[in-house]
Amino acid sequence: MKPKIMLVDDEFLVRLGIKSLIDWEEQGFVYAGDAPDGEAALALMEGNVPDILLTDILMPNMNGLELIEAVRKRYPATRIIVLSSHDEYEYVRQAMKLGVDDYILKASLKPDELLQLLHDTARKISAVRLEPGLRELQDDAGWQDNDLRAWLERQLGEPFDEESAPDPLELGTDNLLIRLRAESAGRIAGDRRLERQTVINLLEPERSSGLRGFAIPLKEDELVLLLSMEERKASEPDRLKQLCEDWIRRAKRYVGVSLTAGISRPFQGKADIRKAYFEAGEALRRGSFYEGKEKAYAFPGPAEEGGAMILPEAEEQVLKRALEEEDAESLEQGLQGFFDRMLAARVTVERSVQLFLRLFHLIEAKWKPVLGDWFAELESEGPLYKQIVAFEELEEARRWFGRLLEDGLQRLRSRRPEPMHDDIRELVRYMKANYTQELTLRQAAERVNMNESYLSTLFKKETGLGFIEYLNQLRMDKAAQLLAETNMPSYLIAERVGYENINYFGRLFKKTMGLSPQQYRVKHQS
Repeated sequence: MKPKIMLVDDEFLVRLGIKSLIDWEEQGFVYAGDAPDGEAALALMEGNVPDILLTDILMPNMNGLELIEAVRKRYPATRIIVLSSHDEYEYVRQAMKLGVDDYILKASLKPDELLQLLHDTARKISAVRLEPGLRELQDDAGWQDNDLRAWLERQLGEPFDEESAPDPLELGTDNLLIRLRAESAGRIAGDRRLERQTVINLLEPERSSGLRGFAIPLKEDELVLLLSMEERKASEPDRLKQLCEDWIRRAKRYVGVSLTAGISRPFQGKADIRKAYFEAGEALRRGSFYEGKEKAYAFPGPAEEGGAMILPEAEEQVLKRALEEEDAESLEQGLQGFFDRMLAARVTVERSVQLFLRLFHLIEAKWKPVLGDWFAELESEGPLYKQIVAFEELEEARRWFGRLLEDGLQRLRSRRPEPMHDDIRELVRYMKANYTQELTLRQAAERVNMNESYLSTLFKKETGLGFIEYLNQLRMDKAAQLLAETNMPSYLIAERVGYENINYFGRLFKKTMGLSPQQYRVKHQS
């Protein structure tokens, strides 16, 4: 059956020109008439419903947007193409939100381009008539989309039940499940279902793509796509990912809906749907957590489980000291290192939450005794751990911890009677950069032009540690890091951090860390 075309435009010459441009019968179409405005078009449709409607937007009596909305309600199977002018993009955007298929500029309209667009749209109509395309299931399929949604929900919560699967759910030998999480910038006239149907219209693939399947609105903010592939190719995962990203861009541009996609591994039968659903969910969660939303992620994706080394004990000790000393530079570096290791390891979202909580408790343990009222303010609207558990992206967590440390430092400084002595601050900075070199109290006193005895007293007052004690701690922290993260021999580590005597280094390390260098390495590399 040839698709019927109807044209609506208030300009007579436009209607005449388009009608005359194409030999409709020869091209496989039926010209079903034309009208000068929306009211006349609806009257014409009562006796002759078109398969494809070509409509202008700015028209008298009933404009194109009103016509589109009316046609969507009365004749939902009719495909709609908008004829637009250069200055009507905002109207076109509204039309796309209402579920039209495409648009073409009248000013640059060419017969070949219009014909190609009509043939592309006609193929979509054929796909719906001849097979279950990517769409919500209609009454004429013999069952409602609610039936499939209810069945899928049962499979996700109970043992698989082949008997209860709706008959039209025919899958091929190679299938994929895609979960699309949607976030709306603004619902279409308050109608969530219309917005969802518009997204589904945008998702519908061409027949030539080799895909068929169903779109299941499982939750208000989630669509599940069950796809069968006619021919599997080596490039299939990349092709599907690219196709998903095309959908994501279209949904954002035309409907104002943000989509993020998770793609399962290929599966063979209905019994594997539950596993595929959770694979797609894990791909979506981990991918969007590390790389952001509005992208497509395939399972399993790049991931490691090196979480134990994300906050090694040596780094933890450095952070503790920086918190005690209110050292903004070291805190910034420590936080940067923590999140860089998180991004490299890409642990599960659950594991990342555990690491965030560990980092938070480290900060809380050092600062809450002196900033108890500030923590109480922060938790006035609920426990802070709830904010941490709710992080959806790694960058969100990075910003949150950055603000926490910055605000905490400001509170501490506002309560301190006087800032750290400039000479001591400069000396500490020098020691951190040159701890591997021989450095005595006398040399330090000469550097800051200060009496040794006075420097010793002032240094301990400002840092809480004696000069040599502080220097040894810097060296032990670095040694611990090298033991945990490298296979470098202990004698080389001793030399690297400033000790020529390996025995003295071993005794000092055990006194400081509670373990010998060998024991520390075994514990932290196992």
